[in-house]
Amino acid sequence: MILIAPNGFKGTLSSVQAARAIALGLHRAHPTLDSTSFPMSDGGRGFLDAIRRLAPHLRQQQTTVHPPVGRRIPAAFLVGEDGTAYAEMALASGLDLVPETARRPAHLSSRGTGELLRSIMARPQVHTIVLGLGDTATMDGGAGVLQALGVRLLDRHGNPVPPGNAGLSQVERIEAPEPDSPPETFRARGGHLIVACDVLHPLLGPGGAVYTFAGQKGATPDELPQLEANLHHWAEVLEAVTGRRVRDLPGTGAAGGTAFALVAWLGAEQVQGARWLTEHPRFQAELTRATALLTGEGQLDEQSLHGKSTGFLAALGAQRHLPVVAFAGRVRLTEAQWRAAGFTAVYELPPHPPSQASRTLSGCVANALAGMVLKPDGQTV
Repeated sequence: MILIAPNGFKGTLSSVQAARAIALGLHRAHPTLDSTSFPMSDGGRGFLDAIRRLAPHLRQQQTTVHPPVGRRIPAAFLVGEDGTAYAEMALASGLDLVPETARRPAHLSSRGTGELLRSIMARPQVHTIVLGLGDTATMDGGAGVLQALGVRLLDRHGNPVPPGNAGLSQVERIEAPEPDSPPETFRARGGHLIVACDVLHPLLGPGGAVYTFAGQKGATPDELPQLEANLHHWAEVLEAVTGRRVRDLPGTGAAGGTAFALVAWLGAEQVQGARWLTEHPRFQAELTRATALLTGEGQLDEQSLHGKSTGFLAALGAQRHLPVVAFAGRVRLTEAQWRAAGFTAVYELPPHPPSQASRTLSGCVANALAGMVLKPDGQTV
């Protein structure tokens, strides 16, 4: 049995669409081989799709939230009978929700994610929330999330600060929500928040949220020092209030620093999204049956080997002596690097327009696997 488990190809294919294209290419090359698909996510876009595949019994529910720009939009989440809910930040504060001309992380708020969490926390049967972080448009250190949860961020005159990273420099006082608000009642009943992401970056510094991700969100190089300074001030004030110094923890820079705020204010537990998904019993059961793994993502690079699902799958394959074949829009690793990581073969897609991404991927898979014999013992020749 061939296990198909790709991540999304950012900007062109979701993980579900990528899995479908890879399955089609596999069938063209080897019509008689059995396969099963598990679309993957590192915590960003596609996180709920991955959860749905692992736990199809979950009930989908919906609320409305304010995206970084524009009017309210629907945002789905999943709830299980065991009291665990699953949500995805990209559905409320995602980069793909913002037109390119409006991508200004200095002024965009993560408020929508806080509204999503507040709606889930208001359900008394929910005691655990797993929130996927990633692919977001914001760089406000999670301040918008806290504001939507009822936390008041005030300037020296006692006025609410403006939204976005630019408002962080004005925060002088923080006031907790009302005791009967959903976030506070969630905490009072022992509620537990888990944040899943793919990065190990701290909040601040050369390897932190701003200098690693702000450019991808639309910030210009000359904006970076001020964005960093604003986050630094935010960290000083929030940590002084909570008594928790968490800015240096790996992963607190995730989603523009949203992980930092959730860990500092709510005591959220951080997990690596890819590891968390691949350790799920349902995935492990399919992995035990697998004779080969097919995966992929938009760009295969060094970051893929440090937190992303493609890197985890390569390591899992190496541990189990399974071939792992990856397909990517761009490959930024040398052959020595990807072989050392555990990949059996890596293929880069030929140039193509975004509208042809699915067809190009399935064709690349078919051509690559046509000359590869995937034996039942998990070996390739």
